[in-house]
Amino acid sequence: MDDLEGGIIETQGKLAVLYELPFANLGGTEKHLLTLVSALHHEVVPCLIAPHGDALRLFRDLGVPYRTVQPLSLGLGTRRELRAHSTALRELVTEFRPSLIHVHGGMECAVAAHLAAPKVPIVFTIHGYPDVASYVISGLFANRIVEEVICVSEAERRTAQRYGFRKDRLTVIRNGVAPPMPAASSRGRQLRERLGFQQDAVVIGTVSRLERGKGTSHLISAFARITQRCPGARLLIVGDGTMRPKLERLASSLGISDRVVFTGALDDPSDALEAMDIFALPSFREALGMAILEAMARAKPVVATPVGGIPEAVVHGETGLLVPPGDNAALASALLTLASDPEKRREMGALGRTRFEASLTADAMARQTLEVYKRVLARASARAPVSDHIARPERHSRLGS
Repeated sequence: MDDLEGGIIETQGKLAVLYELPFANLGGTEKHLLTLVSALHHEVVPCLIAPHGDALRLFRDLGVPYRTVQPLSLGLGTRRELRAHSTALRELVTEFRPSLIHVHGGMECAVAAHLAAPKVPIVFTIHGYPDVASYVISGLFANRIVEEVICVSEAERRTAQRYGFRKDRLTVIRNGVAPPMPAASSRGRQLRERLGFQQDAVVIGTVSRLERGKGTSHLISAFARITQRCPGARLLIVGDGTMRPKLERLASSLGISDRVVFTGALDDPSDALEAMDIFALPSFREALGMAILEAMARAKPVVATPVGGIPEAVVHGETGLLVPPGDNAALASALLTLASDPEKRREMGALGRTRFEASLTADAMARQTLEVYKRVLARASARAPVSDHIARPERHSRLGS
């Protein structure tokens, strides 16, 4: 199925890029791509292929045509799955005629893309893997079929190189986010009122998938430790996942259910971020969390862990506080430090906003990504036979079901 059955895509002289996702949930990878596509709208005509998921309606809202495909199972999937995936890709490539394919997160998707369209150059973005084996296997394929690999942090680049990715194909383009819309702070105050938070309550919050590795249980436990010193504090947890029931039971067992709000997943967490006084993300692994950048863009001080690319955004003692992952006492101490000092919160938040504006914006990410596209296409053009350089007519692609 497509969102544009029988619709026509016209590139109008822009660069045609086919994006591919291994899943379409409301996680950081999908938000990264939504941000990138939006920021590139003047230069790129996008098309997306991805499995069914909640994020597809957000791409549709942006005007991005998409085709759905069955997800590949762990690894490369079965031979039948890979063949079906490649066939769907081949049909879309024939219709859309992209200049390049940009795959996010799943190397199995890059393999399917290469099988479907071996002459179309592939760019691949690593968003972090949970284990060494995934890096090693992805690196083996990337070194053979991918033109350039984008790492969303310097830490991610070091990890990829350590586990076998070719150094000369790795490029660091840090995640970026768009600045908040005007009047966003007033919507944050309105949300606080709707949630029943007192005007002077210190709201500690997080935006995250509620899955293992994100440290949300440690955040709840640390928050429970500071409630006696900060009885008016509230904890706002934005996101959903398999851990949510367990986390709700934890809050209940600690006697703080009346001070913790679970909103579930939100298409746009902007108002929730505005409602927070302190943003916390005590992850055990993180490439470079989009939600941290969203918080910094809104001048919120950050409490996080020094894992992955987080220290490249959050400077300890300057734009926030970094604590060891899994250390509830240290996390509680950091939260209490900021909860009890409004001036420190304002200072750190302002410095975080300045750091965001300097290097972590969506426009900066888009500009650097476009340079990668140009570089990859120039290399591909230099390798192509003379016959391939004959000018083609303007692309008009009709997407069917």
